Amino acid sequence: MPDLKLLAVARTVPWLPLGIATALAVVIVAWPVKDPGPTGLQAVAILLASAGGFALDDPAGSVLAASPTSILRRRLLRLLVVWVPVGLTWALALAVRGTDGLEETRTLTAMFAGLVGLTMAIAGVIGRRRLRGGAFVAPALLALLFLSTVFPPRWRPLPMGDVPGGLAQITLRWSVAAMVGAVVFLASSRDPAAR
Repeated sequence: MPDLKLLAVARTVPWLPLGIATALAVVIVAWPVKDPGPTGLQAVAILLASAGGFALDDPAGSVLAASPTSILRRRLLRLLVVWVPVGLTWALALAVRGTDGLEETRTLTAMFAGLVGLTMAIAGVIGRRRLRGGAFVAPALLALLFLSTVFPPRWRPLPMGDVPGGLAQITLRWSVAAMVGAVVFLASSRDPAAR
């Protein structure tokens, strides 16, 4: 028997953005190209991570601020409901599109984790202001990616292309982005009623 709490959370999640992102991801993965390269999978990662930002849009968030259930616990339930199917979609995209080996798969997965971390950080901080952050996540994430290109490749924090050090350096930078995003998300999920 499914957990009723997860079913209740699933009913409140805005699934339309995730459905649109998944449909676009399917088109990108299925589109025939001569030299696939990582660009299509990078676009899929950005789409899925941006749409996943709607996970924290909690319509009852403002009335449950002093609820016995902490904000962090409510947010983690929402993330569980949304990110399990999104993660499976990402894994399926990787399997269908294919990569040039284990190292590229690891790098693309680190990039996806970094995008997810940044997405949750952005949604968490915006949600802290009692706004629904989902609609702001994609523009903010794209702005961060664009600002990253201003730096020379050697210092680029969010690399989408080659940097000195190759795939290992790209994996490291995206892993750091995932950790920083997770810390910011946890900090933004402190319950104001507990102060």
